[in-house]
Amino acid sequence: MKKFSLFVIALMGSALFCAASSTVELGQTREQAIAALGKPIGLIELTDKMLLLYPQGELTLRDGKITEIDLMTETEFAANQEQLKLEREQWRLQQQELAAARLEEGEALKAYKMQSGAFAKLPAKDQVDYWRSFQIRFPEVDVVDQIARALQGYEVELTELKSQQRIAELEARVALAEKAAAAASLETEKLRQQSAAQRDSNYGLRVYTTMPYHNRNYYYRPPTITIYSNGETRSFPSSANTAGQVLNIIRTD
Repeated sequence: MKKFSLFVIALMGSALFCAASSTVELGQTREQAIAALGKPIGLIELTDKMLLLYPQGELTLRDGKITEIDLMTETEFAANQEQLKLEREQWRLQQQELAAARLEEGEALKAYKMQSGAFAKLPAKDQVDYWRSFQIRFPEVDVVDQIARALQGYEVELTELKSQQRIAELEARVALAEKAAAAASLETEKLRQQSAAQRDSNYGLRVYTTMPYHNRNYYYRPPTITIYSNGETRSFPSSANTAGQVLNIIRTD
């Protein structure tokens, strides 16, 4: 009943329009065309002309004046509207059939995937990607719960991967430290062997080391010379005159 009423209203509108269109003539202005036909449903401005678009056709204006009239008659417009209505209804029925077929196919595929052990073993990320593409392909099928569960599993996998990555990094650091310690041990052993070989090559030789003396400004304490003669003990500091003094003592005694 509602569709019939809309159809009647469309016919009445077309009749009124066609009645008004009889007043549209070549040479009229844009304002006169709009006053006669009403506001257009579209307007196209080109370089040298303007098109006023109406459900019944179009008007062409050049320099602000109507130069071409391409409008359907009342009978043509009614037939055109009826044809469009039938086409629209056919398209709606076709879409309903396609939606029903998609729903049936999608529900069957969803049930199969839910029971598939191979699908359950897939990584959670792959399951999330599948259900999202499934939702685009079969919008009539509800997979909200499946996507939610897959996202939860994906978060768990991410946490595990991050933990494994940290463990792997720690193991890599330990391996590097062990490698560096092994290299240091080998270097130390090599130096020890070289030192032992050097000692063996110098066996039986006495090595003397003289500390270099760099400062000649030093103080020297001369030794003391003690002479025992005729029951007396005489001590003389060693100096340039000490030798002469000792000789004199010896001669006197």
